[in-house]
Amino acid sequence: MEKHRKFKHAILSPTFTLLTLSYFLSSYVIVAKVVVLFPIPHVSNVRTHTNVGRSLVSLGHTAYVCIPRYMLDQNQVNVDGVKVIPYGKYLKNFEKQVFGEVIEKFWRGENQGLRDYVSFFQTTHGVVKQILSDQNLMARLKGLKPDLFVITNSPPFRNFVVITHILGVAFVYLSPFNDLIGQRVPFSPSSTACFGYRGFNIHDMSFLDRLRTAVCNICLSIIDYYFMDDDLVVEFAPHKPKISVVELSLKAELFIIESDHILDFAKPELPNMKLIGSTAVLRPHPLEEPFRTFAEGSQNGIILATFGSSVVNIPSHVIDQMTSAFSQLDMNVVWKVNLTSPDPEKILTSLWVPQNDVLAHPKTRLVVSNCGNSIQYEALYNAIPMLCLPIFGEQFYNSRRSDLKNFGLTADIRRLSDKDFVKLIRKITTNDKYKNSIKKASQLFHQLYQLPPEAAAYWIDHVMEYGGKYMRSAGLDLPLYQLVGLDTMGFVAVVVVVVLVVLFVVLRCCWRGVRRCLWGKTKRKTD
Repeated sequence: MEKHRKFKHAILSPTFTLLTLSYFLSSYVIVAKVVVLFPIPHVSNVRTHTNVGRSLVSLGHTAYVCIPRYMLDQNQVNVDGVKVIPYGKYLKNFEKQVFGEVIEKFWRGENQGLRDYVSFFQTTHGVVKQILSDQNLMARLKGLKPDLFVITNSPPFRNFVVITHILGVAFVYLSPFNDLIGQRVPFSPSSTACFGYRGFNIHDMSFLDRLRTAVCNICLSIIDYYFMDDDLVVEFAPHKPKISVVELSLKAELFIIESDHILDFAKPELPNMKLIGSTAVLRPHPLEEPFRTFAEGSQNGIILATFGSSVVNIPSHVIDQMTSAFSQLDMNVVWKVNLTSPDPEKILTSLWVPQNDVLAHPKTRLVVSNCGNSIQYEALYNAIPMLCLPIFGEQFYNSRRSDLKNFGLTADIRRLSDKDFVKLIRKITTNDKYKNSIKKASQLFHQLYQLPPEAAAYWIDHVMEYGGKYMRSAGLDLPLYQLVGLDTMGFVAVVVVVVLVVLFVVLRCCWRGVRRCLWGKTKRKTD
C-alpha cells in the first residue's frame, strides 16, 4: 500500500504532468526550420520569394529573404512577415544596369544581337561573382545555420548554386523558367514549345515549324551550359570536393516551377517538378484610395495598363498615342507609369499600382501589359482578358501562348497608332470569345491548383521533412549524353553495322561458293 501511495503521488506531481504533456504535444508540434530564400536581384523575383517566405512563416518556419539594399531603400518590395538579409551596396540599381539598354534598344527599334547577349552574360556573371565575394553576406548566411536554401533556377544566375555548396546546405529551385534539359526531362525538341521561338504552333505543325522549334531548344540548351562557370566552385569552395555547376544543380531536392499547363503549353514533367503557377498571385484585398473611388466611379468598367517594374518610363510619342487612345474609350484606365495624368477623371496614373487587387475588382475588363509571367498569371487567376505588348525576354513567348489560347491579342507597341489601340481594345472587350476562354481557364486553375505561394511553401515544407530523394528520376544522375541515349544508340548502331557487315561477308562467300559450283557443272557439261 505504501508503494502504491508513493506511485500515485508521483504521477500526480506537477513535474510528471508537465513531462507527460510535453511528450504527447511534441508529436503534434511542427518543428520550425530556418529557410533562406535567395532570389536574383530583380524586383519581381524578390517579390516571388517574399510571398513564399510569408507562406512558410504561416507554417511555423523562420524565413529569411536576401534583398539588395537599393530595393529596400526605394521601398520596392513588401517585407512584412519575413526576416530580411540586406546586402549588395555594390549592386546599385542592378535592373537598370542590365535591362536599361535592352529597353532603350527596343524603343529605338533595334534588335538584340550576339554582342548584346555576350554583354548580358558578362554583366550577370560579374554580379554573381561580386555576391559570392561578399564575405559579410556569406558569414551572415553561415551563422544562420539554415536547414534549406530556396534559389532561382535562371540560366544567367545558375551559378548561385555555389552558395549552397560552400555552406553544405540542401536547396530547392524556385523559378518561372521550366528548364527541361537542366531538369533532365526526356522530351521531343521538335514538338515542345521553346520560349525563344515566337512562331510556335500547337496545331498542325509543319516540318519547318518542327525544325525551328528543335533548333531553338538545342540552342537554348547550349546557351544554358555556356552560362555555367565551374571555376567559381574552385575559387569559392576550394575546401570542398571539386564538382561542376551542372552536377550541383542536379542535386536540387525539388524543382518548383512558376508555370502550369493551363496558361502555358503542355510539356512533359517528372515527379520532382512541381508546377504551381505564379507566386505573384495572392488573395485580393479591397482597393485602397485613390484606386477604390476611381474604380467605383467608372460606370463602364476599367482597364489596367502596366509594363512591370522595369518599364515605367515610356517614350513621349508612345505615351501620346496611348493617352489619345484611352481618351477615346468609354472605360477608365488605371495606368502604372511615370506620368502626371492629363485627365485625372479618365486616367489614373501612379508609379505603384496594386495590380492583383485592381484585376480582382468586378469592374476590371482588360489588362494592357508587356505580358510578363506575373501579370499574365494575375490576369488568369482573375479571369481578365489581355492585350499583350511585349518588350523583351520571355514576354514574346508569353504573348504567343495567350494568342493561341484566345486569352487576348498581341501587337507591337512601337507601331500602333491611337486608332489601332482603340480597335484592339474594343475587339477584345466586345468579343465574348476572349472573356469566355480566360474565364474557363481561370475556373480550371482554381480547381486544379492551390494559391501558388501556399503551394510552394507546402512542397518546401514537405522536402524538409521527408527529403526529395523518392521523387528523383534516374536521369538526374546521368550525364546528358547518357540521358539522351547517345551511348546506347551508338552501341546499337555499331552492333547493327557489325551484323550487316558479317551478313554481307557470309552471303558473299555463299554466293561465290554457289557460283563456283554452278560454273563447275557447266564446264563439265561443255567438255
